[in-house]
Amino acid sequence: MFMFQTAITGMILTAMATMVGNFADDADWHEETIAWRAAREQKLKAPDGWLSVSGLFYLKTGDQTFGSAADCQIQLTSPSLPNIAGTLTVTERSISFRAADGVALRLNDRDVNAGFLRIDPVLPEADSPDRLTIGTTSLQLIRRSGRLAIRSRDSANPLISAFPGERWYPLDAKYRIVGTFTPYTKPKTLVIQNIQGESHEETLAGFAEFRIGDQDFRLEAIADSPETLFFIFKDHTSGQETYGAGRFLTVPRPVNSTIVLDFNRAYNPPCAFNPFTLCPVPPAENHLAIAITAGALKPVKP
Repeated sequence: MFMFQTAITGMILTAMATMVGNFADDADWHEETIAWRAAREQKLKAPDGWLSVSGLFYLKTGDQTFGSAADCQIQLTSPSLPNIAGTLTVTERSISFRAADGVALRLNDRDVNAGFLRIDPVLPEADSPDRLTIGTTSLQLIRRSGRLAIRSRDSANPLISAFPGERWYPLDAKYRIVGTFTPYTKPKTLVIQNIQGESHEETLAGFAEFRIGDQDFRLEAIADSPETLFFIFKDHTSGQETYGAGRFLTVPRPVNSTIVLDFNRAYNPPCAFNPFTLCPVPPAENHLAIAITAGALKPVKP
């Protein structure tokens, strides 16, 4: 029965793969993909994009100063900032801040001298909805692998102006692949590591099965949002033509069991451009024994 089912699955994937040519070669697909790539680059360069990230600082209990001085625990890179802009205080129950004398801070959309930064008290991976701003710099509280940290962003970060742009493989319709998606009926998690070797659990939505040429493949899908699925993968181009830590792919959730994996939209993780970002690396389950010569190429250094 198993061999029969495998043969049937292979036949289905082969038949579905032939569907790609019916819609992937048209002009609309080319234009939409090129527009998507351009929009992604603009998002990277935006004032709050990944290129604006200017620091990552893990927090400890007690007081930590932030400002441009070299001895600040949270050292901000913008030279226009005061030496000491304020103090962040971490306790078991709260994360609060207060401005230094004469310093103007903004919390979200209002001027403040002191206040609190919110974050989910339970989740090991969480981002605060609050932004504490001074000048062109903003501070955001995050939690990664259970550890609290401050992520600083600077809308004038030199990485933005120095960014040479992304490089891509030429569009190739054969890598817009129709496959099948199987959701998990019971909750399932997978341990994911980041580039610093820290680990956390991600909830899996299910898995995609697809065929390239005469080979069958499978990728585990992370439950990214109610509308999308998120794949982290490596392939035989990783570390050669593409970024060594793998690439990402985000796709709409399928209405039924049919899923389209357009690897022409496989994109680089933030850590490919910025050393102050924490990216998940592909689990062993998502290492593909084939070269996916589509999507983003390895970034060039400015």
